[in-house]
Formats: sequence, structure tokens, C-alpha cells
Amino acid sequence: MAVAAAVGAFWPAAASAEWLRAETDRFIVYGQGKDVRVRNLAMRLSVFDAVLRLTHPTAPKVQPRKLEVYMIDSQRDLRRVAPSKDANTVGFYSAGANATFAVAYDGAIGIDGDEVLFHEYAHAFMLENFPAAYPGWFIEGWAEYFMTTKVTASAAEVGRPNPGRAYEVSQSGRLPWEVVLSQAPGDLSEDVRSAYYSQAWLLMHYMRSDPERSAQLAKITIAIADGQDPVKAMEVGTGLSIVELGTRLRNYRRLISFTVKDPLPNAPEIKVSRLGPSADAFLLDSLRLANERGVGAEADSALLADLRTRAPQWPGDRLAELTLARAEFAFGDVAAGEAIVKRRLEADPKDTETLLVAGQGQLTAGERDPDHYEARFKAARPYLVKAYGQDQDDYRILLAYLRSRTVDPAYPNDNDLNALLTVRSLAPTVDAAAIMLGDALLRRDREAEAIAVLSIVANNPHGGGAAAIARSLISGQPASPLDAASAALDQQPKPEAR
Repeated sequence: MAVAAAVGAFWPAAASAEWLRAETDRFIVYGQGKDVRVRNLAMRLSVFDAVLRLTHPTAPKVQPRKLEVYMIDSQRDLRRVAPSKDANTVGFYSAGANATFAVAYDGAIGIDGDEVLFHEYAHAFMLENFPAAYPGWFIEGWAEYFMTTKVTASAAEVGRPNPGRAYEVSQSGRLPWEVVLSQAPGDLSEDVRSAYYSQAWLLMHYMRSDPERSAQLAKITIAIADGQDPVKAMEVGTGLSIVELGTRLRNYRRLISFTVKDPLPNAPEIKVSRLGPSADAFLLDSLRLANERGVGAEADSALLADLRTRAPQWPGDRLAELTLARAEFAFGDVAAGEAIVKRRLEADPKDTETLLVAGQGQLTAGERDPDHYEARFKAARPYLVKAYGQDQDDYRILLAYLRSRTVDPAYPNDNDLNALLTVRSLAPTVDAAAIMLGDALLRRDREAEAIAVLSIVANNPHGGGAAAIARSLISGQPASPLDAASAALDQQPKPEAR
């Protein structure tokens, strides 16, 4: 019996297409439609997480925070969350200063919704539990290898090929293996990026399908993380030239899978709740503003005008008003954003999310106005201090406070450094936190620790501009603490391509 059927037998379906929220001990899943849909997705993610933990038993038992997952039903909705992503994007994982979440489009051609989400969660699992400076092909190949896991009520099959990937590697138009081993997918043109993913998957499958090769893979990965040339490390680790390895991969046809029986013997409790009616109008816009602060004057102006029209139709609604406030702070009228958060805090002075929006808003306003950024950054602190007093586990609050500290001549003092280490433990996948910590460590003459932190970002195949900043800091090209923090926020990760 499939997990979907097993779960569906216990919870009746709802007829509404409103946004629903399903929460487990590790996930918060958002989706529309029947409540059985979000319950089943939360269950499948829980089983997949259990499989990853069983196959990687050294992963810590405790998770810093629950991952938010958004299942959407159209490419249009995905673009609404991330308008800068290209048309081939079917899902992405975003670990930013304002939010950490995964989004997947359930309906992409050639790859199902579970595979998209499993791929994105595999990235999160790796970076959160085993942070290291992995090569790009390893990161993508590892996620591709595990994403095809087939989940049922009593078992999970790992290592199954995705038909599209298997077909593509059987064709002649492959990339040279030197390119796959030494470059990240985002560095390649769109027309060959899919080939990169397919070959990364094939190489990972080949290396993991045999105990001897799996041991070689571990040594190769360590060597590359230590700075060795990736092509040379592969040749030394396997004892094969790249030409010989390519021949073996071309002849590799025995795509072995294995079964994990009963990976999740104790099903997690799943609590489902309905979001308010404003969610359909504002949830994805709010997510976009947390993920992409600005994507171009025309698009930003259009979103702002749209929100200014729609938000007043929901007077007093928290989601509607805070979404508009974020837009006003980001690229609208700062005074209008301030008026919204002031009104809301007068009604509820302890609303942590409003305090956070107010503090982050001052930081954003300061970045927009270089002549007054210092005063704006200092004005952010009272909101953030109060928010932190109410929730010390929300990395967004502490990271925003530390950004406000970058204008202080004494930054980074001992307290700042300890706080950055705390943020890093709360949000190990957030590039902005890693760059701020790496920069602070460099300023405190702790170079080896700084390089260890920054190298993880520098090697991220989806690191985008953040990876470039990390590489520049490692190479000794300093930036002011404010510039390093602000630049990291503005650099969007490069997307997955299918």
C-alpha cells in the first residue's frame, strides 16, 4: 500500500482549495487543495528524511529548525515566488537572510513533484548536516542520486534512475568529463546544463554502486575540499585516467538500486491547519519579497502597485499588511512601511514577525539611502533586540541585528563573533551568515577558520554572487563589513535546471 493511500485512509479530504499548513517534527509543508494532499507530502518527506539519516548515520539527531516546503501547481506560481529564475526552473532551495524554504512545481515534464522536492531537500540535508567544500558535480550528483527514491508505506527504494537522465547519458552529446568535474552547472549555458546534471548523476551512481569505489569517492571528495585539482584528484583516487574513466562510465549499464525496509517505523504526528483567506492573495508575494528583494525596476514597480491596490482590501490582515510593508521598505515609500508596522505594533507590541519586519525594513531603507544608512541601521536595533528577547531560535532576527552592528567602529567585537557563531549553528545553509562570519573571523586574524567557512560558499554550485564574494574574501580582497553583508544578501543563487 502506498504511503499516500495509507495516510489517506485516516484523514478525510477537504473540498476547499485554500492554502493548508501541515507540520511535523522536521517539516512545515504548504499546499493547496485537499488536506490529505499536504498530509501525504509531509509523510513522504518524513520517510525520505529517515532514508537519508539511515544511509548517513552520523547525521546529527537534532535539526536546527524545521524546513518550510511549498508545493505549487504551476510555472506561473513558481515565477511569482522567484521571477528571476529561468523558464527551465522547476524547483529551488533558498537559504537567505529573510527565509529558508524549498519550492517545487508539481507538474514539470519528465520529473515528478516528489523528485523535485527530494532533490531540493537533499541539498538542504547535505549542507545542514555535512557542511564542506564539495565540488559542484558531487553536490548535484548526490541530490540527483537520492531524489529518485521511491517511497512506500513499508520500504524505500534508493538508486532508481530517472528515465530522462538515463536517456540523456546514453546519447552522444555529452560534456567532456573534465568540464563536469571542474565546473559548476551555473557556469554553463542552459543548453548543456541538463547534460551536466545527467553526467553528475551517472558518475555518482557509478561511484556509490560498489564498496571499493564508494571508499575512493570519500577520499576524492576530501582531496578536492583540501584544494587539489578535481580532475587530478579523480584520476589519483580511481587509479584511472579521465579517458579510461569515461570509457567505463559509457559502458556502465547495471544501475543497481537497493531497498531500505521500514525506514520510518513510527510515523510522525502531522498537524494540519488552514491559513487565512488572504493567503491565496499574498502568501507567494510575501515569499518572493523574502527571497528576492529586487529583480528590476519595472517588475518591482508592478508588484508594488499591485500590492498597494490589493492590501487595503484586507484591512487589519497581518499577512496582507506585512507583505505591503516589506515592499514599501524594499522599493517603495519607506514612510508608508513605517506607518504600517507602527500601527500593527501599537495594536500588538509583542508581535515578533512585525518587529522583525520593522527592523529589517530599517536595514533595507538604510541600504537604499547611503547618506543616512548609519542612522537607519541603529534605528533597527530596538525592534530586533525586542524580537530576539521573544524568540532566540529565529536566525533571521539575530542575523539582522548583526547586520545593524556592522556600522559600529568596534565591530566585530567578542559578542559579535559569538553571535555570528550562534547564527551559523542555527542556519548552517545561509550564505549571508557564512560570509559575515568568515569576514569577521578574517578581521580577528582567525584565517584558517575563516577559509573553512567561506570555502563551503565558494564551492556551492548554486552560490551565484555569494560564491564570488566568498572567493574574493579568501583571496585576500577585503570589503567593509557592511559591504560584505549587503552584497551577500543581494546575490541570488543560481537555479536548478531540468
